Amino acid sequence: MAEEQIVKSMELLPEYQEKFLKDLLANIYSVDEDGNLTGIAAFSPLFGQPVTDEDGNPMYLMEDGTYTSDASLAQTDQYGEPVIATEGGVAAPDIIRFTDPQVKALNLADEGIGAYQPFLDRSEDIFEEGVTTLQDTTGSYDPTTYKDYYDPFVDEVIESAYKDIDEQTAQAQAGQSAQAVGAGAFGGSRSALMQAELEKAAIENKADLGARLRSQAYSGAQNQAMSAFENQQKRGQQAGQLFQGLGQSMGALGEATQGMGQKDVNALFNMGQQEQQQLQREYDVVRAGQLEEAYEPFARFSYMRDILKGVPSSGTSLSAAATPQASPLGNFFQNAGISSAGQGYGNIFGLSSGGLGSFYGGNQGGYYR
Repeated sequence: MAEEQIVKSMELLPEYQEKFLKDLLANIYSVDEDGNLTGIAAFSPLFGQPVTDEDGNPMYLMEDGTYTSDASLAQTDQYGEPVIATEGGVAAPDIIRFTDPQVKALNLADEGIGAYQPFLDRSEDIFEEGVTTLQDTTGSYDPTTYKDYYDPFVDEVIESAYKDIDEQTAQAQAGQSAQAVGAGAFGGSRSALMQAELEKAAIENKADLGARLRSQAYSGAQNQAMSAFENQQKRGQQAGQLFQGLGQSMGALGEATQGMGQKDVNALFNMGQQEQQQLQREYDVVRAGQLEEAYEPFARFSYMRDILKGVPSSGTSLSAAATPQASPLGNFFQNAGISSAGQGYGNIFGLSSGGLGSFYGGNQGGYYR
């Protein structure tokens, strides 16, 4: 029976390389006899180590960079929450909320909706008043209105004229009587006939004069009444057109008022948007620095691994970039442009002279909770 032989071979690293590899792996990840994990890969580098007091209670970061156990004395993040102090770690991805100018702009925009309505209501009232005034000018002329313009002294004038005729008739009759006496025919039928003719002429003159005076007075009163009616119609039409024009102007004023308010809202919102973008950039830069620092040890151990393998390496790099999302209201608020962001943005979210590190949660980014 043939014998079967199994030959096993093993290639071992030189002792210095084996020790180098073991030390390298131990620094990355290892478990001791008690089951405790150690090494840079044992825990996520994104989470920082909370700072606690002697009793294990969490500490909070103050404005001056020191720690306190009283949450009411701690600085707050953009959500109004106290910032927990940590060592290391990376801030969580976040979007800067609307700044105070943006919030104010949104409130003004909400309050400005319908700002034209009072002007429009007033415009309709004035316009309707103009329509009513124009309707009043469509009536026809009332011939009886001449009485309002009839000369009240016409009858007195006629009576005075009648007296003049009576006096002239009396004088003519006296003259005829004198002539008749001189001719020796006073009291005869001829004298009586002449007297009757004078009285008849006087009556005819009175009738003719009275009719002409009354006709002239009536015609004058009618003309004045007609002229007054036409003038009143013209004034009414002008007033109606004026009211309608005022109504339209009032409506346009309401529209202009709301439009100017919207421009103010746009300018205020855009200014706040510039501030929001600046704060977002600052936040992302700090977070990118924290991320690079957190993963820097992994890059070094990766480089050492390449050396052990004999693979040329130019080093390992890590980069991070973030692009803030555009505001959903950006397309709505575009009418007023702002050339540059204002100064002192940090004051809005409670940034102190300690810089963004305090705002983002401490030394390395304990903002991630």
